[in-house]
Amino acid sequence: MAKKLVLVTGGTGQQGRGLVRALASDPEFHVWVLTRTITSPAANELATTQQHVTVVQGNLDSPETIRKTFEDAKREHEGIWGVFCVLAFPGLGADAGGEEKQGKTLADISAEYGVTSFIFSSVERGGEYNDENAKLDRRAKVLIERHVRGLGESKGLKWTILRPGFFMENYNHTIGKFTVGVLKTGLKETTTTQLVAAEDIGNVAAAVFKSPQGYTSQILVIVGDELTTAQQQEAFTRATSKQLPSIPWWGARILIALNSHTQAVIADIERVHDARRSGKCPEVEEQMAMTRRAYPHMKTFEEWARQRGGNSSTQQKNWNQVSVGALVTGRQ
Repeated sequence: MAKKLVLVTGGTGQQGRGLVRALASDPEFHVWVLTRTITSPAANELATTQQHVTVVQGNLDSPETIRKTFEDAKREHEGIWGVFCVLAFPGLGADAGGEEKQGKTLADISAEYGVTSFIFSSVERGGEYNDENAKLDRRAKVLIERHVRGLGESKGLKWTILRPGFFMENYNHTIGKFTVGVLKTGLKETTTTQLVAAEDIGNVAAAVFKSPQGYTSQILVIVGDELTTAQQQEAFTRATSKQLPSIPWWGARILIALNSHTQAVIADIERVHDARRSGKCPEVEEQMAMTRRAYPHMKTFEEWARQRGGNSSTQQKNWNQVSVGALVTGRQ
């Protein structure tokens, strides 16, 4: 029996790597990781350390290279069976038109070639009641979601949308000290943040690929933990016997005052917390429950911190395309 071929964009990133690891040991699947540069260290590492994984060259800004990938798959296998679409964050305050175009292009080609399972990794935002007010990269994700769902109606594309919460990896490395300081200073004491380990997004996607019929035309909200900033500190200390690294409160206040993107993140976390508590997005509870049924082993913040061991040295410096300089200035 031929293996199911899954094309992964963003395979060298945190989410993509989680999916690659989850599928690499399953003999039912073969994974193609799409990358612009197949000779990069990250691509080489995937190609040489993971079973059933092939790195292929392609550019999401170049539809002809994506179409070539699908044609190659028809010749070498039986075509691409599944697609996992995760797109790079365009940068703080950056226009996300390119992200929107990439997502729509990949969805269009996937529908054209009859992909059996198309998974798009989007963003949790407390349901859809506030979508018309979404800006920049969130607006791009909303429009990609709508396009994907439209292709389901018009072209029969079998889709699943993942909506992950706030990445625990945002607490890593030097950038994490800024994140912690900003959230401790900017959020109300009673406000909870929906947290997820990036690897678990890949684990959920793998569970969907393994049983796609149960998740076709479904939205899965991926949250491993919901904690106030004080509860995050307590969980981190239990796990590591250390304090959660943070910049001073006065530095955080200056950053919040100067950086409109930071202000928007705080406002959005507050809005989502309020939406959950006031019943503006009741569908999210079932979407979270469905995720738990698909993958019951998502990490809590304490488990993530314990696994991390209080050491962020393995985290890339510009996690999610955000540097300290960009965080301070509010732009890439």
